[in-house]
Amino acid sequence: MASFDLIELSLDPLDVTPTLEDEFTSTVVKKEIDNLEDIDHVKIASKQLVTLVMQRQAIIRALVKRLADDNEDNVRIQRFEG
Repeated sequence: MASFDLIELSLDPLDVTPTLEDEFTSTVVKKEIDNLEDIDHVKIASKQLVTLVMQRQAIIRALVKRLADDNEDNVRIQRFEG
């Protein structure tokens, strides 16, 4: 098994609470999905949402890595050997 680093950052629960804008956008997108009648349109919308989720995940990963690199004093890193 390969070795890996576990990086732990503390997060304030309020930092991950959706904003009013997030809730509004979510509601609008959900209503649009509910109004889709053609399965091909549902498939297209689903694939676009997956692409968006993956892009956001990549951005989050890059930001966390950058934060960890910039604030090494505030980050706890544990090395695991497999």
